[in-house]
Amino acid sequence: MRERERTPPRGKGSSRTLGVVCGYLFKTIRESIGLTQVELAEELGVDVATIQGWESGRRSLTALRAGDLIRLRMKLTRLGAPPRAFTALNDAIEVDLIIAAAVDAGSTNTNPHDHLLATSVHRRKITHLITWPFTGIAPPGVAQMAGRRHARRGPVSNHPALSAEERTRFFDHLMVMADANRNDETALLRRQAIYLLGFDQRSETVAWLTDEQRRAVRSAGSADDVPSWLAVRSSAVALASTGNRDPLAAFVSTGLADDTQEAANLNYWAYWIGEISDVQVDDGFMAPGLPTTWEGVHLFEHLLASLRPTSNHIELNVHTLWSLVLARPRLLDSRPELRALAGGKLDEVDRGDLPSRTRQELASVAYAIRLAER
Repeated sequence: MRERERTPPRGKGSSRTLGVVCGYLFKTIRESIGLTQVELAEELGVDVATIQGWESGRRSLTALRAGDLIRLRMKLTRLGAPPRAFTALNDAIEVDLIIAAAVDAGSTNTNPHDHLLATSVHRRKITHLITWPFTGIAPPGVAQMAGRRHARRGPVSNHPALSAEERTRFFDHLMVMADANRNDETALLRRQAIYLLGFDQRSETVAWLTDEQRRAVRSAGSADDVPSWLAVRSSAVALASTGNRDPLAAFVSTGLADDTQEAANLNYWAYWIGEISDVQVDDGFMAPGLPTTWEGVHLFEHLLASLRPTSNHIELNVHTLWSLVLARPRLLDSRPELRALAGGKLDEVDRGDLPSRTRQELASVAYAIRLAER
C-alpha cells in the first residue's frame, strides 16, 4: 500500500456528520409542507432549537428512539409530508451512520466484519444518498419534495455539506479498507468502497483506482468467474466516474463476454433499481443465471433515462439495455408504451461520438422496437 498522510483519530461520537444527510432531508420535508422552523416546532410541540439541531445534524435523528421516530412520522404525515419522504428518511439515517463511522475512523483500518458497507448490497437509493454530499445531486424523488423556501441570511448550501477535512477522512477510510481487505469474505465491503471512491477526485485516489484496475484485470479468471470480474467492473465503473472511460469500455467488451456474465450484469442492475425486492447480503444472487422473477420494465425505463452521450458510463448503459432486450424479448411485444418511450429517446441520442460497438447495439435496440411494432 502506498504511504498516506494520516489524520489523527477523533473521539467517539465527535463527528459533525452524524446527522448531516437525514438533517438536510428533514429540512426538505419541512419545506415541502411550507412551514418555517418556528412553525414546525409549534406543530410538533418542541422548541425551535430542536428543529435547528435536527436540520443541522448537531442533534441527529439517528438518536431518536424507534417509537419517537414513528410518532414524528405520523405528525409530519398529518401536516402533509409526502409518504415517500419517510422511506427516504429511514434510508438517510442508515447513510448517516455509514458516513459518520467512516469520518470518525479516517485512515484507521477497522474490523471489516462489523463494517456498515459489508452488511448488504446497496441499491441506487442508498448509494445516491451517500454520494449526495459529494455530488450535490439530490437522489431521485428527493428533488421533487422541495417546496417553498424561506429567505435566510447568508449563503445556504443546496445539499448536505461536509467540511474538507470530513470529505478527506471519509475517502481515506474507504481506501484503507479496500486496500486492506482482499479476501473473499470481505468482497462486498471492498467492492462497495471502491465504487464510492469514484466520487473522490483527488489525484492520489485516481492513481490508486488505476493500480487497482490493473491488478483486478491481471487476477481475473475465466469468463464465468463472476467474483473476479466483479472486481474488474468495480474499479472500471469508479474510474469512469472520475472521467476515464477506457477501462469500462474494455470491461464491456471483455468482461461481459458470455451468458454467465451477461446474466450477472442484468441481475445486478435489476437489484440496483429495485426490481429484485429481497435485500441481498452478498453478491451471490448475481451468478445463478437469469431468473424469471423480475420483468425488466423499471430497468428498461431506467436505462433509457441514462442514455446520455456525455455520460461516462454510456457504454455500459447501452450494452445493458441491448442485453435486456435480448434476454426479455416479450418486454417490447407486450409494452407499447415502452416502445414509444424508447423510440423517442433513441431518436434523441447523437451516436456520432460513440464507439462503433455502442452504435451497433443502439441500432439493434431500434430494430427490435420496429419488429415488435409489426
